[in-house]
Amino acid sequence: MDDGRLLDALLRAARGLGVAVRVERFETPALGAGASCRLRGERLVLIDAGAPLPDQVRALARALAEGETDAVFMVPEAREAVEALRRADAARAPSSG
Repeated sequence: MDDGRLLDALLRAARGLGVAVRVERFETPALGAGASCRLRGERLVLIDAGAPLPDQVRALARALAEGETDAVFMVPEAREAVEALRRADAARAPSSG
């Protein structure tokens, strides 16, 4: 699946999860093409429209990986992108011990 279709699939998943996504050109380029935050108690993902498409996909997939995604349908390629980033983040997290 090309990056444009993958980004569209991730945007649909975000809508299904009630996560607002804004794709805007950042005045200052973001490290990693974007991130998620809370605004007035709601999750918001900001994506830099000027970033390369693969970086936009990665930023949105990483933001979705921060939350629960089982309740929404995702095409297999989108779910794999989210799960791969979830696994990578878990592998980097310090183990509790």
